[in-house]
Amino acid sequence: MNKEKAYAREQRELLRLNREAQRPKGVYYLLFAMIVLTVIYIVDEITSNVNAAMQPYALFDLFRITSRDVNSEAFTGALNTVAPWQVASNLFLIITPFYKALSDRYGRRLFLMINTVGMGVGMLIVMTSQSAIQYILGMLFMMFFTPNDMQVLYIMETAPKEKRATYSFIAKGIALISVSLIGVLSRIFLKEDVPASWRMVYLIPIVVAIVVGVMAFFLMRETPVFVEQRRGFLLLTPEQRELKAAEDKKNGTAEQGGVFRAIRFIFKNRQLRWILIAGFLFFATTFYTSYYTTVLEGAMSTELVATVLIIYPLVNGVVTIVSGFFSDRLGRKKACLILGGLALLGLLMFVLACRFNWGPVAAGIAYGCSIGGLWSMSDTLILTMPAESSPSGMRASVMGTISVMIGAGMFIGQALFIVLQNFVSRDLLFLFLCVPFMAISLVLLMTKVKETKDADLDNITADTYR
Repeated sequence: MNKEKAYAREQRELLRLNREAQRPKGVYYLLFAMIVLTVIYIVDEITSNVNAAMQPYALFDLFRITSRDVNSEAFTGALNTVAPWQVASNLFLIITPFYKALSDRYGRRLFLMINTVGMGVGMLIVMTSQSAIQYILGMLFMMFFTPNDMQVLYIMETAPKEKRATYSFIAKGIALISVSLIGVLSRIFLKEDVPASWRMVYLIPIVVAIVVGVMAFFLMRETPVFVEQRRGFLLLTPEQRELKAAEDKKNGTAEQGGVFRAIRFIFKNRQLRWILIAGFLFFATTFYTSYYTTVLEGAMSTELVATVLIIYPLVNGVVTIVSGFFSDRLGRKKACLILGGLALLGLLMFVLACRFNWGPVAAGIAYGCSIGGLWSMSDTLILTMPAESSPSGMRASVMGTISVMIGAGMFIGQALFIVLQNFVSRDLLFLFLCVPFMAISLVLLMTKVKETKDADLDNITADTYR
């Protein structure tokens, strides 16, 4: 009886996918899809950045630090309370690949909606927090949804293969430029004499996230790569599935994906294994993006910090857009070499700008260049190259799993920073910790990983990069 129900359910799903495959997309569907996905990307980037931007003001309010001095013992104590939970959030992300792998079975569209709405709900929890515990819970909720990047997978499986990185980086660049809205909202709502004013900065992003997330479910269509992959699996007879399962077990892959299959595949596949190692070391350098506002507050007034929050996303966006063209023209590896160098140079200039009072414009440009290089390289390592190295049936599972495994590298940098910031200046720690990790990561990437820019996503197998 259970087999009959399962068969009937699969036949209904196959009928739905057949209708989906036969529906004409129209001349302007790709443009329409990119607009929707870019808006969702904007939501994702604002969600990813707003907590770091509001961190000192939230801690001033929740811990009742009336001096508003980031160098005070009270603020250091508050940071020591909250920061370890940011490190611990890497452990919560263990369940992320299980969540993301479900899109290999149930489709990308449903999880595009869930992910976007989830980010809005997380921001709502933070905005309404009346205690450090609620603030931490909201922060963890946001950090669960932001790494999934379902909109990136959508772009990768919808755009023409020769333009995948270009389309992805253009969408991300626009989204990063839109992060300047945090600075605009800060100028409008943030008041030094009103401790709770930081909460209003979250309001508009919350509304947009929930509304756009729900609308996306009705406006977007499934990606063609997922439709074809899933149809192909459903058309197999039980005997063919058994034969394929045996072959998949031998190769370490599977048409239905899954976290444990993805883990085995990542460690068995030389290409993905070295991407994982290089990415893990690279992510140890990303910790400074959580504490830049604290460094700025120690160097300039709240009003000038808001100016930095407007400037740096504009520079970040331009760097990101340009990096997409570099990636498609020069290849993923050479692009990472350029982007990694830019990240370190920009970070050095940011530290100097804060230390020698070069002003908010110089600090904003330097920080924008730094994180533009940092996160563009991050997307290449954690999203683009794994996607271009994985079979279609496991792509979401591999991307979700490897993103968590790579992202756990942040634990190293975060843990070292939290301990050492009690003894060494925070801005100098940025440099001392980032330079060695970035250098080793780039050496491994250049020497151990094969180029992926011309990969055919429809025809990648377990043996493609052996």
